[in-house]
Amino acid sequence: MTITKPMKKSAAMVLCLALLLALLPGSSLAAETFTTSEEGLAFIKEFEGFSAVAYADNGKWYIGYGTLCEPEDYPGGVTEQEAELLMREALKTAEDVVNSLLIKYNIAVTQYQFDAMVSMTYNLGTQWINPEYRFCGYLISGIYQYSEEAVVNAIATWCHQGSDVREHLVNRRLREAYLFLYGQYANSGPDNYAYIHFDPAGGEMDNRTIFYPVGMAYGELPVPRLFGRTFLGWYTEDGVQLTGQEPALGGLNATARWDGEGSGAAPGGEDFSDWMNPYTDVAEGDWFFSYVRQLSARGIVGGYPDGTFQAAKGLTAGEALKLVLLAAGYQDPGNAPSGNWAGNYLALAESLGCVFPGEISDLDAGISRQTIARVTAVALGLEPRIGNTPFADVDDGYALALYEEGIVNGTVTGGQRYYYPLDGINRGEMCAIVSRISSWQYEEPNDPALSGYIKYRDKFYPVERSVAVAPYDRNLFVLDGSRMYYNDPAYTTALGVDVSSYQKEVDWQQVAGAGIEFAFIRVGYRGYGAEGTLNLDPYFQQNLEGAKAAGLKVGAYFFSQAISIEEAREEALFVLEALNGQTLDYPLVYDWEVISASGARTSGLDNAVLTDCAITFCETVAMYGYMPMIYYNLPVGYGRYELDRLTRYDVWFAQYSQRPTMYYNYRIWQYTDSGSVPGISGKVDMDLAFIPY
Repeated sequence: MTITKPMKKSAAMVLCLALLLALLPGSSLAAETFTTSEEGLAFIKEFEGFSAVAYADNGKWYIGYGTLCEPEDYPGGVTEQEAELLMREALKTAEDVVNSLLIKYNIAVTQYQFDAMVSMTYNLGTQWINPEYRFCGYLISGIYQYSEEAVVNAIATWCHQGSDVREHLVNRRLREAYLFLYGQYANSGPDNYAYIHFDPAGGEMDNRTIFYPVGMAYGELPVPRLFGRTFLGWYTEDGVQLTGQEPALGGLNATARWDGEGSGAAPGGEDFSDWMNPYTDVAEGDWFFSYVRQLSARGIVGGYPDGTFQAAKGLTAGEALKLVLLAAGYQDPGNAPSGNWAGNYLALAESLGCVFPGEISDLDAGISRQTIARVTAVALGLEPRIGNTPFADVDDGYALALYEEGIVNGTVTGGQRYYYPLDGINRGEMCAIVSRISSWQYEEPNDPALSGYIKYRDKFYPVERSVAVAPYDRNLFVLDGSRMYYNDPAYTTALGVDVSSYQKEVDWQQVAGAGIEFAFIRVGYRGYGAEGTLNLDPYFQQNLEGAKAAGLKVGAYFFSQAISIEEAREEALFVLEALNGQTLDYPLVYDWEVISASGARTSGLDNAVLTDCAITFCETVAMYGYMPMIYYNLPVGYGRYELDRLTRYDVWFAQYSQRPTMYYNYRIWQYTDSGSVPGISGKVDMDLAFIPY
């Protein structure tokens, strides 16, 4: 049989390739280019599967190893050899597309990386080849800059049909990601990562499906944006709220909950269902629609005589000052007695320190986004903030403050977030900012010493007077990159990391050379399922010996899921046997965490029993000469442990933020799960100790 019919996505990809090449002046293919290896061919065939006869899928017909055809093209079917010929021919188009990308941006890859990209292209077409998408952006900017988890997420995000996650695509993407990273054609990518698919329920977020290393806590969960509404948390299909402390174990769907939810509600909780859209150029699908609707209904903004709103039109400095100051709650100063109509707004802005005297000389000219950031932050009483900037193109304390308060977002392009500080601001963007300002509220920190209660989330907890209060001044914490400092001469702090098998091989000499002073090593963990088996961390002994040899002080921890004092004692003895008398400089830690997954053995565990388990573990290891410690985060510390019974033990506290808010005392603060340290591949938890153990 002669095989001459079209190949899978061949016509579409040829067209896309032609368009791509048309955009690349002088970008003819190089003399030496990659072709798919035999291992790569087998890899793709494994996913495509073989069908001797044509079959329909999503309205199209395929045959062999997934090559596109018409239903009547092959009445007698094809053999495996004929199907492979079809596939090889179709792969040439995918290879040309990938080679064109590599040539244009001078990207160096290996054979196995090329094979992974061809597999993606054969399955997805050319849609991923766009610098605005993460994986393509990473390739262009230098893939070596990104962690394993970042690359896995950039590739595995292409796992949907429509808006639904498909497990077969999850498996394929994770296999492709591990092939790209490690050159393993047969690999365990699908076993190493689990995902949460987030439904923001009308809100906005950058990426809705996020992959997490299996067995590790999710960590800080993404926060969607629906301005004028308060985000209450992520809830599973069973109605259980996720805290981020659960270990990633499998695919999970989570839906956002917002306050003020109801029929006809819009940002701000107001009902604009009766609003009649007067603008010919504002449609419900536009990103700025809800903001324009809200401000138009209130009479804050209006359109032009021709019936347009012109959201892309730039604002003048005078218009921007007026909108920001009125939204921030300042009274209309009235028109200037002479000169520009906005002169009194400029005078007000100068008196508040929003702009410097003489900084704005022409109120009818544009105003930069960086100036807008300062005007807005100062008008709201926000101090410039110090810390990791989310923006790739500006490190500005005012822009950071507004980002952290949910007032500005920036634009995500090629996996990077940009603020474009020197650009002007248009009417649509200003509507979003004004809407967010009008619904923004600054909440003063709760003072439990005065009120007698600690407010956390939507609950109030009575202050335990027998438990020591944290003595630290929150204003003295400074985050510089991944390193946290506490600038109080009364304290001698130390910087540390905590590791497990997730970090795999660690170069401890590099870690020590980077200024890390101590390390907590995971000894093992108990499974969260009904059987609750005890497991030794496969890297425990290697990490313990390596950290000690590099001169670091070491502590250890065990991830508990005990549900009785007998199990807690069993865990302590398991740890003691693994340590086999080896000395520790830092404490031996009991790490019990909430597991929200369905069927978790600790679900509904009584707080008194949980506290009994912690005490049992700590007393047992103390009998053998180790210093016990208890690890918890805010929800477990406030809502689960009976802290007045645990005052004999030091606390290792976890909160991923620039400043801790825990009311009670702690000796070590785990301030991030996304640190970067030479010698450790990918993200790592980082810790600040306040006493020299």
